[in-house]
Parts: sequence; C-alpha cells; structure tokens
Amino acid sequence: MDGLSEVGIVDSQQTTIDLRRNVFDWEDLQIFHAVATTGSMSAAANVLGCQQPTVSKRMRQLESRLGAQLIVRRADGVSLTEAGEIALDYARTMQRSAQQLESRVAGSDKSATGEVRLQVSDGLSTYWLARHIPRFMRVHPGIDLTLNGHPNGAPFGRAPDLSITFVPEKDMDARTDALGSLHFMPFASREFINTYGAPQSAHEALNLRFLKLQQYDRDLELWGDRVEAVDSYINYNFRTDISSVLFETMRHGGGIAMAPTYLAALYPDELVILDYDFKQDVRFWLRYMPENHRVGRIKCVGDWISEIFERKNNPWFRDEFCHPSEFSDIEVIRPQK
Repeated sequence: MDGLSEVGIVDSQQTTIDLRRNVFDWEDLQIFHAVATTGSMSAAANVLGCQQPTVSKRMRQLESRLGAQLIVRRADGVSLTEAGEIALDYARTMQRSAQQLESRVAGSDKSATGEVRLQVSDGLSTYWLARHIPRFMRVHPGIDLTLNGHPNGAPFGRAPDLSITFVPEKDMDARTDALGSLHFMPFASREFINTYGAPQSAHEALNLRFLKLQQYDRDLELWGDRVEAVDSYINYNFRTDISSVLFETMRHGGGIAMAPTYLAALYPDELVILDYDFKQDVRFWLRYMPENHRVGRIKCVGDWISEIFERKNNPWFRDEFCHPSEFSDIEVIRPQK
C-alpha cells in the first residue's frame, strides 16, 4: 500500500471519529428532561419505562459530554444546578420542535388508523370515558387508543396527542376547544345517610365525615374564594389524590365529598345530594398538540370526545348550572327550615 493510500485511510477513520463525537445523543437529553420534570431518578425511570441505573448512567454521560453538572442528587430526589436550568430550557425547546415536526409530517395522514395518545384525569376517564370507549373501538377498529392519567405527560415520556385539561391553554400554537363545565356539589351515599342521619344544616354537614381530593387544592386554581373559605373550616377524615378512590369511598358509605353532578345521572339509586347552596363550577377544554387536529386518526378521536361531552343531551356538562333534580331522580337533601 502506498503512502497516499495510508494517509487516506487514516483521514477517513479520523473523520468518522470526529463525526461520532459531534453527533449528539438526543436520548440522553430526553432522559435529562424526564429527570428534571419528575424530580427524581426513580420517577424518571418509571415514566421512561427503564431501570434507574440506566437513567443514572445516561445522566453521567450527558454531564460528561457537556462538561457541566446538571443536577444535584439528594436523598429525596434531585435539584437543578444553574447549568441544569439552562439545559432544561433547551430540552423543552427541542422537545417542542420534535413534536411539531412529528405533527406536521403526520399532517398528511388522513387515515383513521394508528395510535392516538389521550391524557384525561382519572375521574373523567373512569366514570365517563370508559363507558363510551367500547363503542368507539367497535366503530374505529384501526385506531389504537392509549389513555393516560399522569399529570406530567403520556407513558414513556411521550407527550399526548390530545388532552382534556382544566387549565386554559396559553400556547398560541396549540388548538383548544371548550368542552363544557363540571358542576361540583356535596354528595353522599344512601348507606352513609342511613348510618349517620341527614344533616339538618350546612354547619352540621361540614362537621360530618368529609372526604377530600388533594387536587381540589388552590394550586390548580379550580375553586372559587367562597369554596376555599368553607374548605378551611372542614376537618377532613380522609384524603387522596385519586379521584376514583375518593368517589368510590364516598359511594360505599365512607363520607361526604364534592363530586360532579353527572354522577347523579349515573348513580341515582345509590347517592344523595346535600343541597346547601354550596357548589363550584369548573370549566374544561380539549387540547390538541400543535397541528395534530389535521391528522386523521387524532381528529377522529377529538370528534368522538366532543360528541360524548355534547351539552344538549348531557345537561350536566353545560356551562350554566343545571340542578341534578332536572335530569335525575336522585334524592336531594336540603337544610331544615
């Protein structure tokens, strides 16, 4: 082999090495994003569907490549360094760009086949969507519906295509359609009333066994000032952050809970309403990721959601309050004069 050939081979090998060095491993950045947003290695591993040692190893690789410490490891999780805050800002921008690319490329797909990722709170998904999903599956057998209730995103770190949200959308690139309102009132089971008796006043009701959903708290800004003022006087006997657990505990005689009025239409023989002029209205929306409403299968799911929350035949979802006695035979307990 002549000298020029040897030089060419060496140059080619060096070019390959340089290219490999310059190719950024985007998966490491995705793992960092999961760690930063969930607050711990174990939570990130759960979201990503991998083992915690893998997350730790990839984090070390990323920090080594960037030459900067991104996170501080603590017993209760992780916190971001100043460099980590900067990196998270870039990671969010890059994830957003990737989602927009996926949406725009998929925009030409008009077929009603493939996976659609939907994020819905566990209460709505358990008590409303679940009863309508079998019919949707029969009508649209080509669509694989993935339903997720995790507040920080869909399984394995993938953002949902659609979500039902209680927070108005601030992203101008996303499409948000108003679905309606949930109207919350105090509910109890007939079993509970038979055991403890019907409260004679609002004060007596507030001093009975009350159940609380932690998501009702102010951080979501769902409750009005009057409800929050009353809330501060209640001595809760049970707390949970899972809507379905709260409702089932209430439905089986565990206590009184604020619940959406559509439950009166579903369980009129099991539940009673304590009508003490104490209610709260909460609006909700259907949110599409940017450009997703153009994708055939996603539009199909969005149209189905709009249909099952249609307010003409489902008065409990109207923005104006419709008393449960107008659409249900549920027993209504009012304070004694």
